[in-house]
Amino acid sequence: MADRKTKESKLMALMVNDLGPGFGEREMARLEREVRSLSDTELDGTLAGRLDLPHPINEEALERALSHVEDLSMSNRESFTGAPDMSHEPRPEERRDPGK
Repeated sequence: MADRKTKESKLMALMVNDLGPGFGEREMARLEREVRSLSDTELDGTLAGRLDLPHPINEEALERALSHVEDLSMSNRESFTGAPDMSHEPRPEERRDPGK
């Protein structure tokens, strides 16, 4: 049976994967706080929902599904800059007034 720390880590990995790159330190800290504040039942239910597992939660099925979720590895953490994602900002040439 997966321990709570493993379940929290896997849920965070799923969420970061969904949200994409460019997570800042503040966002990562907020995400971690939110995941840690979940009760055991909420954590299991959230994981089951994210992994499309049927209710009631079967611990063995949850364990198998979690084994396929890639943790936030060191390579992912090394690429984590702590800077906000600015990729959505227009380039300098796109900021000019289009009427000029």
